[in-house]
Amino acid sequence: MHLKKTRVKKDGKVYEYAKIVQSVRREDGVSSEEVVKNLGRMKTEEDWEWAESVLEAMKKEEEVPELRDLEVKKQFDYGGVLVAEELWEEYGIKGALMNSIEDRKPEFEFERIVLLLAVNRLYDPSSDLSAYRWINERIYPREDVEKQWIYRSLDLLAEEKGKIERNIFENLVESLDLSLDLVFYDLTSTYFEGEGPDLANFGYSRDHRGDREQIVLGVMMCGGVPIAHEVWKGNTVDKSTLEKTVEQLRERFDIEKMVFVADRGVMTMPNLEELEDVGYEYILSTKRRKDDLAEKLLEKEVPGDKRLRAEEVHREEVDDVTRRYVLCLDEKTREERLETLKEIRKEKEEELKDLKERFEKSRSGKGRGRPMTKKGAMKQAEKILGKNKRLFNVDINETIQWKLNREAWKYEKAIAGKFLLVTTSDLKPGKAMKAYKDLKDVEKAFNELKNFLKIRPIYHHTDKRVKGHVYICILALLLKRLIEKKTDKPFNKTMQELEKLKISKIEFRGKKILQRNQINNAQRRVFESLEV
Repeated sequence: MHLKKTRVKKDGKVYEYAKIVQSVRREDGVSSEEVVKNLGRMKTEEDWEWAESVLEAMKKEEEVPELRDLEVKKQFDYGGVLVAEELWEEYGIKGALMNSIEDRKPEFEFERIVLLLAVNRLYDPSSDLSAYRWINERIYPREDVEKQWIYRSLDLLAEEKGKIERNIFENLVESLDLSLDLVFYDLTSTYFEGEGPDLANFGYSRDHRGDREQIVLGVMMCGGVPIAHEVWKGNTVDKSTLEKTVEQLRERFDIEKMVFVADRGVMTMPNLEELEDVGYEYILSTKRRKDDLAEKLLEKEVPGDKRLRAEEVHREEVDDVTRRYVLCLDEKTREERLETLKEIRKEKEEELKDLKERFEKSRSGKGRGRPMTKKGAMKQAEKILGKNKRLFNVDINETIQWKLNREAWKYEKAIAGKFLLVTTSDLKPGKAMKAYKDLKDVEKAFNELKNFLKIRPIYHHTDKRVKGHVYICILALLLKRLIEKKTDKPFNKTMQELEKLKISKIEFRGKKILQRNQINNAQRRVFESLEV
């Protein structure tokens, strides 16, 4: 038997076909070739290699499966798991997890389970029970994980968080060459389904779910990746979290010098002094109201004609530390805010006018039910105005009267599109403004945690499990950001290609075969950029 190549010319193109033939002698003694197997069109070198392998198999009298004999029993997720494993090891996350528990020696593969729980968030984020099923049924290499190991891994992750976080941080600083010039800090909240543990409490909900118990989550980011996080009780006030955060950076991570960037929620004089005492520079946004100095500075003009511009407007010396105040203006935001103010004024005056008519009708006895009291009318007026009540002076006597608070109106127009920063760094005003604007990357990370990695709602009923669940989501965020850094492409685009790479379980006449599908050009480029 041998392989025979046939060329066919069609429409100016040459097509190659292969078949396996053998020599036979006819009754009349003439030799001829008999086709044993048609192998079809050969498009690539790999096709010819396959044809050669079929020939060799037939020579050895091995079975060559026909397509109809093959049955794909199951497909397993492979591409994303493969990439995550590589990055997990390359950036020292695997080593950090293993080193953190070297004295504890659990009977299960703690590091492997944490990896797969994090990768599950990239594939199909849901409950821990769903993750358990995904690990045991849908991934390659095949795993055999017990359900209790999932929960014990979450507990262990929470117990060793400090050590793990420090180890990962040290590895990231080295592998990513992280600069600590700017470390960003912000807070969010995430809520529970049902009753939560001790950490769960009612508080200011950034998810607009005041009806649910929640936790408060603080995240620190540097170079676009999360380096530390902390879970607080659900009723924790933003400004009270800074002291422990600074303590973490100083003691656990041994960070001596950095510039700390945070929003106005943490801006208090004790917090400024805390940062100054440990020698950290900072860029913080000030309050816009109820602060005499801030209100005075916000009314100043910001010279120039750029859409985004900044100017140092004040400085003060406090215990050998220079605090500089930088006034920033975004012209686009200013225009939008001024337009919104006009709409608010018109809308609220119309609603107050409607309330006035109902109040007068009620007081005259023409309305239905009991007459509206002055106290009840004032409550309704305050509800109508909401956070805009500072713009109107309302008086209720025999009727409802209101006037625009000219001073408040003038102030709101003056500060439209502006924000005031206080900093001890020597960054120029424009650079300080850009650094603060970059704080939005933490907001983006929160959005990814909530809407892509599905950190909420939380179903766990112990503090440890809650903290373990949060840390899994943080590690998934870290993997996501590392993939984006290495590919320089949006994660979703990369993951679309990785999800297509599967391992198929094929059965052929009692034999089981595991075969991955062919890597296409787009996937090849992804693997090259990730150095996998």
